[in-house]
Amino acid sequence: MVEDTVRSVKTLTITENTKANSRQLAGTVESTDESELSFRVGGRVASVDVSSGEKIIKGQLLATLEKKEYELAVQSAKAKLASARAEFKEKSDALKRQQNLRAKEFVAQASVDQAQAAFTAANSNVDVAVTDLENAQQDLENTELLAPFDGSIVTRSIEPFTEVAAGSTVFELQSQGAMKVEVLMPETLIREISYGDSTSVQFPTLKGVTVYGAVSKIGSKAQKGNAFPVSVELAQTTEDIRPGMTAQVTFNYGEAADASVYLIPITALDVRIPVENESSLEKEVPVFVLKDGVAQRRKLTFRDIRGNKLEVIDGLSPGDVLITAGVPFINEGQKVKAWEPTYNLPAVIQ
Repeated sequence: MVEDTVRSVKTLTITENTKANSRQLAGTVESTDESELSFRVGGRVASVDVSSGEKIIKGQLLATLEKKEYELAVQSAKAKLASARAEFKEKSDALKRQQNLRAKEFVAQASVDQAQAAFTAANSNVDVAVTDLENAQQDLENTELLAPFDGSIVTRSIEPFTEVAAGSTVFELQSQGAMKVEVLMPETLIREISYGDSTSVQFPTLKGVTVYGAVSKIGSKAQKGNAFPVSVELAQTTEDIRPGMTAQVTFNYGEAADASVYLIPITALDVRIPVENESSLEKEVPVFVLKDGVAQRRKLTFRDIRGNKLEVIDGLSPGDVLITAGVPFINEGQKVKAWEPTYNLPAVIQ
């Protein structure tokens, strides 16, 4: 009698080392503070004091518009204010006279009311003149464009003797030192992170450089691919880390999760089992585990696909022996054995 051949299969023993305690996502380095600067007033450019790429400090003069027009506006506003105040003084004195005459019954109440109306109008004219002067002085100050923070000039869009309109961008700035990395996190992982979670960040173009950061922003609305925008603010930076660079951010979410998360190869799936409905495909997958020399089918719950591996959140425990190759050729209850590699031995001449 010929005994049935026991099929050999490749296996993976589940251990703590197969836990998926982290996830690495690609992102882009950006400056924490970025600003597009523009003049609040329009006019002809008198001077530009910085160039693209130049480092700047807060309050530094970047560019200036010709001031003559605005200086004349200030002088005109001052003259109008002086005239308004003189008129106010005149109407105030007139009102006092009418009130005194009315007290002696030398004039009718209508004369007092008329003087009161003129006084009120003169007072309003003074208020308007004061506001006009303040606006003219502010416009004059706005002919000088100052740096809002320490940083550097990314782009410069103006040249001397050219006309610029109010509100048009003339400089793009980025802050100095403070950097962040913007990543898109899959919807299956977004619930695993929280504000302030620690991360490590590496850069493909900077070998050996690793910095640390913390989650500073979690988007509330999914973008392309049902992924959510997440910002990671870097705790420290170097001169080699620049905006626009690619970064690899490692999120250590697995250790804090309630359930263990394990990585298993996709080859462990039994693709012969039909899926009853589309929703079950998103939650459960069939595999085989080897126990006491017998293949036993088991359903696992997975969360996401990472390359050619699955992130399993339920159905596995340390010590389980998962069959990872040969799955299409075995059945429930079949006797199998773990494959052991054999090596060619040198020939022996007798």
